[in-house]
Amino acid sequence: MTYTATNRDVFDDAKRQRYLDAVAAGMTLADAAATAGIHHNVPPRHARTDPAFGRALADAKTAGRKVRRENVAHGEYRYNCLGCRCDVCCTAATKGRAKRRAAAQPAEAEGQSGVAGQVREIRPEPKSFSSFLLARAS
Repeated sequence: MTYTATNRDVFDDAKRQRYLDAVAAGMTLADAAATAGIHHNVPPRHARTDPAFGRALADAKTAGRKVRRENVAHGEYRYNCLGCRCDVCCTAATKGRAKRRAAAQPAEAEGQSGVAGQVREIRPEPKSFSSFLLARAS
């Protein structure tokens, strides 16, 4: 049998449902396509041409995004990037900030903090030439 655009069942209803279920379960789009046994370019093409499938895919993506977000471990990343304010995330973020501030203290004590655009005070010494002070100021 010769395959044409009309008789080829590349993305039949069973594969569509398997793909949508995998996306809603939190899989990436490429992994969901591999699970359904199709190429990863097939679903986006069908989503553009079939409005009902496009809406179903958008709903599945929303559900999958929520599932993936819930699977992220609680900690500083979740506090900073996902906005979680539970006790575990708040504690981890506080400890992380304290550790970074403690690591930055020795550099600030020497007057050489790595902050761009920071103004440093120049104190003239008795033996300093004015041209030397101008060079240090720039």
